[in-house]
Amino acid sequence: MNTIGIDISKEWFDCYCTQRQRNRRFTNNHNGWKAFKDWIIDEEVHVIMEASGPYYLGLASYLYEQDIKISVLNPLVIRRYGQMKLTRTKTDAKDAALLAQYGIDQQPDRWCPPSEARQALKKLMSMREGLLRQKAILTGQAEAFTQNKEIEPMVNELIRKMQKELEDNITRIDKRMAALAEEHYEEVMEALLTIPGIGQKTAIELVTITDGFRRFDSPRKLASYVGICPRIWESGSSVKGRGSISKLGCPQLRKLLYMCSWSAKRSNPACKKMYDRLKKRGKPEKVIKVAIAHKLLRQAFAVGKRCEAFNKKKALVA
Repeated sequence: MNTIGIDISKEWFDCYCTQRQRNRRFTNNHNGWKAFKDWIIDEEVHVIMEASGPYYLGLASYLYEQDIKISVLNPLVIRRYGQMKLTRTKTDAKDAALLAQYGIDQQPDRWCPPSEARQALKKLMSMREGLLRQKAILTGQAEAFTQNKEIEPMVNELIRKMQKELEDNITRIDKRMAALAEEHYEEVMEALLTIPGIGQKTAIELVTITDGFRRFDSPRKLASYVGICPRIWESGSSVKGRGSISKLGCPQLRKLLYMCSWSAKRSNPACKKMYDRLKKRGKPEKVIKVAIAHKLLRQAFAVGKRCEAFNKKKALVA
């Protein structure tokens, strides 16, 4: 099979064809996508590219529609792969060749485009996070200005108005996300909300990231993607790094699950059992709550994947 690596940007994308051992550049628009398809016609190919912001989705979706095998990778995976290969030169053409080599070595899974519901929810989620950052900046400015008695009254008035507008827009986004989640993931949402400790915001985040739990086939892979799995750093007798969680995934979902752990340790029997056991062993509160957050994620995978209500007896045994 001919493997082609693609390094994509806003204006164009660079390709490296392993069979021809040559590079070529195309414009990142429909004409460029068609020209690329004509370039590889009559060849069985496997296209490898990174998830480069919003720029990859158009080409990836087009190739998928043309029944061309394509894999879309996390940019961090390729960065680490390049470091392992001791890559010293970074150009678009070299990056495309590196992606092609990764495809040959690792044979990554075939990519499927996200559902329209997931795309809409992801855009709303991104917008919401941006508004929250703006709100935090305004709050910081307001606190700083209160220290200055000579502050212009108009400044405080403007900050209050801007804060109110941000809060209203966040509320609008929350309502729209809830409506979309209920419309497209109704059964999964109902199942998730039966888990003691899981609230609506966390359930919406879960169905968005997992596309209704269709994107992952095991709780381990989901935990790794979210970045809530244990990270161990030790070797022999001399290297003894402190254990922690991997923070490479979804910070917002990690934050929500951590907050859910506060109530889950009281209301969720399996989480309460875990809390009591780890507390008895002298584990710090933060470590216990991270463990409970991981437990909640596994419970969410179990009920979300099967669209079944939470079963307390099964959860205690698991």
